[in-house]
Amino acid sequence: MDRKRLLYGLLSILLIILVGSLIAGFTISKKLEQSVKSDYFWESKDKAESHLVVIIDDSNQTYDEAFERGIQVTAEKYKVAVEITRVDPSNYNQDVIDALDKAKFAKVDGIVLHAFNDDVILNKIIEISDLGIPIITIDDDVPKSPRICYVGVNQYDIGQMAGQTLAQLLNGEGKLAIIDQKSYSNEFSGKEEMILLGLKEVLKEYPDLTLEVFKYTEQGVLSAETVAMEVLRENKDINGFFCIEGENTLGVAQVLIDNNLVNDVVLVGYGNESEIVEYVQKGNIIEASIVTDHEDIGTKIITAFYEYRRDNFVSSFINTDLKVINIENVEAYINEMSGVDG
Repeated sequence: MDRKRLLYGLLSILLIILVGSLIAGFTISKKLEQSVKSDYFWESKDKAESHLVVIIDDSNQTYDEAFERGIQVTAEKYKVAVEITRVDPSNYNQDVIDALDKAKFAKVDGIVLHAFNDDVILNKIIEISDLGIPIITIDDDVPKSPRICYVGVNQYDIGQMAGQTLAQLLNGEGKLAIIDQKSYSNEFSGKEEMILLGLKEVLKEYPDLTLEVFKYTEQGVLSAETVAMEVLRENKDINGFFCIEGENTLGVAQVLIDNNLVNDVVLVGYGNESEIVEYVQKGNIIEASIVTDHEDIGTKIITAFYEYRRDNFVSSFINTDLKVINIENVEAYINEMSGVDG
């Protein structure tokens, strides 16, 4: 009899835990739905017509004040209530999946995702798209997914710009190294492939300018410094670097400074972080940097979402502005970014 009572007691406890979990899960889902779908009013007192979640990498310099300004101005224009979710890169893969699930349960009208191209994210995009929630990818594309469009820079153009800039700075002769940051999926992605295609297309015109090394770094400037030192130690003839990321650019710049190589090695970087722009101003530390218009990215993701809801169609690829800054135009670029004429 005691055994039966004990068994009934255990079963009762398990039943209470199970019911409690289900209620908690339902409550969380409802709270998420209410928090995102609640009425949102602009200063004009107009009610929001749709709700969009933007999931981005918190460490990526692209998503700065200019990016948010582009979102804010365009979202008000089209009456889109936007919730920005910044994800810590230390556990990006799983945290992105969790953020996507939260947006799914909240029944948002759309999602913008700083993507990475692997099977896990592909399957999640398929799952959410099947529910009728459109997804826009940024930074890296997931071309085999049913995402409605990719908004971002043309990676092929980046490669061409880098190749042309290096060829010009090195007078068409030299040995090049490319340093890129390892992607979240830890695999060679279409992003890098397109950059290399663009660069190699330019190198066809310069038989004495060759790509010798392609290396990956982990997150952070220190990793870039370590990889740059390794490249220079193992390849004595390298006289040109292209870094496909801001932290890598700064890491390589520091190595060139520390080893008195700023006059011997040309560095073309990526990004408009203040330190990068300052190095470009100084002349021969970072000779040039490829920069994107972050506000333009913010503007175009909201515009693409709005147009898709209005027309049930949007262009599959939407490119954003790119330019190369160097010693000749860096002052004009700084003035442009600060809103100063001249």
